Amino acid sequence: MIAWLRMSLPLTQEYSRLKELAAAGVGDAGVTTLVIEMAVRARQLLGSCERVRLTSAVRDKNYFGFQRDAHSRPINEALYIQDSDQLEEMLSGFRSNLPDMTRENLTKTTYTIASSVFAIHDVSGVGRKASATFFEILIGNIVSRAIGISPRKKVRIPESEAELPTDYIFDPGERSRKLHLPIKTSTREKAVQAWVHQLVLDRIFGHNVYRGVLVISSETKRNASTGLVTEICIPRQLQMFQAHVAELTRIYYLDPPEAYLGLGTTFPRVEVKTFGERQRI
Repeated sequence: MIAWLRMSLPLTQEYSRLKELAAAGVGDAGVTTLVIEMAVRARQLLGSCERVRLTSAVRDKNYFGFQRDAHSRPINEALYIQDSDQLEEMLSGFRSNLPDMTRENLTKTTYTIASSVFAIHDVSGVGRKASATFFEILIGNIVSRAIGISPRKKVRIPESEAELPTDYIFDPGERSRKLHLPIKTSTREKAVQAWVHQLVLDRIFGHNVYRGVLVISSETKRNASTGLVTEICIPRQLQMFQAHVAELTRIYYLDPPEAYLGLGTTFPRVEVKTFGERQRI
């Protein structure tokens, strides 16, 4: 146990450093490098954990997890890059050639980075807040690099000059469409906040000034006693938010539930895509 704690200590220190760097500029190269280093460190630590095959109740998806003092959340076998050499190649592209990555490779690399850190946090008893913060920084880094704009986490209210805390806000300029980017590990993580923040932005600045794009990791849940993996989906609730609170332009998932992918063709319309299918804002 002492040896394990000594091995995992650098990851905790890196997490604190990551928050400092991201506060200064989430799209900076230093954040990209540290995100990769944390994923590699997490994979090393997970090598000493038991890998457990889980029973999946999700059609056409297989999941596994890691186990030590506690169980990790489910990991999708098809999205998690198993081979170390392949991952090294993907991480190299993630670091230096992000615009050239295919949709599939971007999704898998992002999913593997996130899942590795989530898993080591889970089995080590680290709180879920650390995982949520890491995921927010990871996605913020990718989007900031992709569109070449540094985000803010506050907006200034024109009438009063007061500043309102928000999710990531990307503002290309006065006459350009702006991006509101909420990020959640799942819709169980107070997802309504994304629609409420969008409503506030719409009321202050006008409808369609800010496009709302929500990014989510997955909706999987593992039964602690049976190991059965299910997807917890609330399509009607998302449609209710979309119809009666505010309208988000799009929702992206790393591991999208099948139940959500069809919401773009029904009313109220909620367009759900795989993360690698990102489009221009």
